[in-house]
Amino acid sequence: MKLRLLLAWLFVGSCLTAAHAQQTSTWQRIQQDILNRNCISCHSAGTSFATQSGLVLTQDVAYDNLVAAPPKNSAAAADRLLRVSAIGGFAGLQQSFIWEKIDASNQNHFYNDHPNYGQLMPLGLPYLTNGELAFIKNWILAGAPANGVVADATLLNDTTRYSPPEFKVLQPPAKGLQFHLGPFDVWPAQVYDREFLYFEPHVTTEDLYITRYEISFRPGSHHFILFNYPKGKAMPTPLVYRDLRNQQGFYNLDVARQLGELFPFYALVGTQTPYANYYFPPGVALRLPAGSGFDLNSHSVNRSGQTQIGEVYVNLFTADRSEIQHVAEYDNFGNFDINLPPNAVTTLSKTFAFPETRHILAMYTHAHEHMTEFSVTRAGGPRDGELLYWTNDWAHPPILEFDPPMTMNSSEGIKLSATYNNRTPNWIYFGPLSSDEMMFLFYTYFTGQLTSVEENDSAPTIFALEQNYPNPFNPSTRIQYSVNSYQFVSLKVYDVLGKEVASLVNEYKPAGSHRVSFDASKMPSGLYFYRLTTTNFSQMKKMLVVK
Repeated sequence: MKLRLLLAWLFVGSCLTAAHAQQTSTWQRIQQDILNRNCISCHSAGTSFATQSGLVLTQDVAYDNLVAAPPKNSAAAADRLLRVSAIGGFAGLQQSFIWEKIDASNQNHFYNDHPNYGQLMPLGLPYLTNGELAFIKNWILAGAPANGVVADATLLNDTTRYSPPEFKVLQPPAKGLQFHLGPFDVWPAQVYDREFLYFEPHVTTEDLYITRYEISFRPGSHHFILFNYPKGKAMPTPLVYRDLRNQQGFYNLDVARQLGELFPFYALVGTQTPYANYYFPPGVALRLPAGSGFDLNSHSVNRSGQTQIGEVYVNLFTADRSEIQHVAEYDNFGNFDINLPPNAVTTLSKTFAFPETRHILAMYTHAHEHMTEFSVTRAGGPRDGELLYWTNDWAHPPILEFDPPMTMNSSEGIKLSATYNNRTPNWIYFGPLSSDEMMFLFYTYFTGQLTSVEENDSAPTIFALEQNYPNPFNPSTRIQYSVNSYQFVSLKVYDVLGKEVASLVNEYKPAGSHRVSFDASKMPSGLYFYRLTTTNFSQMKKMLVVK
């Protein structure tokens, strides 16, 4: 009898504990599991940090001191930030000073764009884990409520932390072309930018078909574009750096004219991310027209006060024309009418029409340091106003891939909307410097009829995680998945012991099909698992690395 009572007591106790755990709000978890462990040692009443920042994070006052509270930092207050915004969504995240202070992965943006915001937090301690950051991010996106569960507690199981990406030296493709630029000096110039053209006199006698491109550049690069010269176009002096500006900021008008003639008409591939590894869908390839040479356009931003080293590798992987069903092209939409008044926030919008039905494969935006938000939406048609792309990262906007492709009919268009915060006392106009502004959408596409095995971009009715391809693989493979609404997506890779070895996706994604590459070059041969997790879906599959 006593044993039964003891077991019943233990059972009831465990149920109450489980119920209590289920009722623990997201904010309570943030306080107990994140703030108490990482922050209150410095942000308690009477400490020098709390006095200087005006921020106390002990449990009795933390919520009121954070949510909807103005920051003491004068630069952040002038930018109309709150410590934590309660409006929710990406606008709320963008308006939250605390998020700027803890988002370690965005530190280039933090230090380059906001030099008066202080230091990343927690000061003197390791960055918050990726799981802690994702948990806080979901809370802010949900409007930073004091009660209720708005973030999945399993996110906290991700104990990995941000580490700066290593510069990757690329091996030449077995079939294709490689270009190597540098190493070269990126001066701490008066205008902080170094941009140049560098002509490679390689001649392609026939059209080539690119099924994959890989670009790697050292930290500090703003963008890289590879231009292809058509037959008959006059070639510049090869293998010399033709700088757009000198170290004092004065323009070389001949180089400016040459760049203006190339852009955007002869752009082939480009990126703003330090490492890009893009595969075209099976049967699709980007056409490289036969021509005479390539101009490599590198733009770096250096505000460190010391000379830095730049370097770029570009791999173009090619296939025979007989393997290609769809020939892809590179294009862009751009707004050159940019006039930003001083000390003001300005939003510019412009709508562009497609001259024909195009099947979009990938897209990314391009702007400069004053951009705070850039969105791309559909214009016209039954899905008018649908959000396709969003970023607040001017330095490294993500590449959004569509596989199956996103079909845009000739009756539809694309609307670009960008918000700029001109904190300077001067007008800002369109221009090539990072302190000027731009507003572009770059994309790859193909035309013609889709094959019977291809689908358009109508939003899927179910979630799906596809088998990676190729499989087995060495060293890289592609994983495709689908979500049926705009929501947070996690895609992680684990070894056979259940240890996380890679986090491939950890962000909000729009409805549709998405694809991501996984590079296992630093991992041993063996069996691995990859898991897709969303708000209401989870699935795991196996893959095999063979070296």
